[in-house]
Amino acid sequence: MDADAVLAAWEAGKSRKTLLGYGWDLAQFARWRGTTRDAAVAWFLGLGAGEAHEAALGYLRAMQDQGLAPATVQRRLSALRSLVKAARLIGMVSWALELPAPKVIPFRDTRGPGRAGFHALVVAAEAQEDPFRARNLAILWLLYGRGLRRGEAVGLGFPEDVDLAGSRVRVLGKHRQEREWATIPPACVRALVRWMEVRGDEAGPLFFRLDRAAHYGPVLEPLTGLAVADMVRGLGDRTGQRVRPHGLRHAGITDVLDATHGDFRKAQRFGRLKSANVLRFYDDNREDAGGEAARLIAP
Repeated sequence: MDADAVLAAWEAGKSRKTLLGYGWDLAQFARWRGTTRDAAVAWFLGLGAGEAHEAALGYLRAMQDQGLAPATVQRRLSALRSLVKAARLIGMVSWALELPAPKVIPFRDTRGPGRAGFHALVVAAEAQEDPFRARNLAILWLLYGRGLRRGEAVGLGFPEDVDLAGSRVRVLGKHRQEREWATIPPACVRALVRWMEVRGDEAGPLFFRLDRAAHYGPVLEPLTGLAVADMVRGLGDRTGQRVRPHGLRHAGITDVLDATHGDFRKAQRFGRLKSANVLRFYDDNREDAGGEAARLIAP
């Protein structure tokens, strides 16, 4: 089995963000096998249809035994399905991977840390030393104040994706093929101005690594989504909160619904959501409509 040919076909047409996510998922599959990614791919695609499904079911059981969230399990299986689809496309295999997808409960908790929790994170970031302070504050405000996903934030480049005079950034959104400009509020602008004063005007990623292990040279190393997660988690620990980057986006969307008295259209535009339907989960969690109804019949 030519793993290189399959991986080349698999990578074709995928965005950098998708490749990073699926690449991580394939790395976890290889880790389960106790081998390299290429070796794991060659082994898996070299199996017959029945053996491959048996192996995939074993991987599924192993992930469930680890207690991984259904959404994580589903995403890792999707990476395998995508790999098999690419192999089938170029004639390497004749079968498709068919496994029951774990049921995912959408938006179980959409409230995030709340406005008070977010401002506690800001205070903790303010206590850091520059350049970490300026960089981390700018990221926090983009995640909450404009509802950016962590991948969208670290994907910003300078100067092409930043227009501070126009109060906007150019974002490559989820499932989007092209970047679009998103207006940012004054607090985000102030945080970015502060970061740019520290960062300088060198072209490259807007946010880059500042740790000692980073390579300082002609090419700046972009910050990763995992690094943002570690940063947010660390600030959360300092403030007695369990916080993740997407929780800040959730908090921003929820606070927009509060500030606009439930205006789904504005909240949809703020979060750059394809459909306003998902906002009902935010609205239900925000108002606890179920709990209110229960109190009406059982006071």
